[in-house]
Amino acid sequence: MAEPRTVTAWNATGLHVHHKVLTHSSFYWGHTTQVLFSGWPGSNKAMYAVALIFVFSLAVLVEGFSHSDVVKPGVNRVAKVLFEGGMCGVRAGLAYLVILAVASFNGGVFIAAVLGHAVGRVLFGGRVFGKSGGSGSNKA
Repeated sequence: MAEPRTVTAWNATGLHVHHKVLTHSSFYWGHTTQVLFSGWPGSNKAMYAVALIFVFSLAVLVEGFSHSDVVKPGVNRVAKVLFEGGMCGVRAGLAYLVILAVASFNGGVFIAAVLGHAVGRVLFGGRVFGKSGGSGSNKA
């Protein structure tokens, strides 16, 4: 486990505040961590499980958006471009959330993200559910 370090910061009244911060510079295993939000999941094992499920679900959604083709042929070209741009923005936002979660350096969060991407690829990018091709690199 990494050693706590003291961080000095200014608070709203202009006074120095000293906080002990636990930081990691390499992967570690354990349920006491902070993922995406300050104090979450903390040291609660049930909330850690919720955090892993959340990261897993985000990674599956990223793959879903990566392999989605919801715009039908014949739609107004401007509307299509704007909608696809919005979808790309949502996908990028979700992907960055997964990246930030992995930046917690928690091994469980890392595994949840990798498994989420793999499951999402099978669900949305593979030929398991009758897809006959796909976009670009999905063709075998």
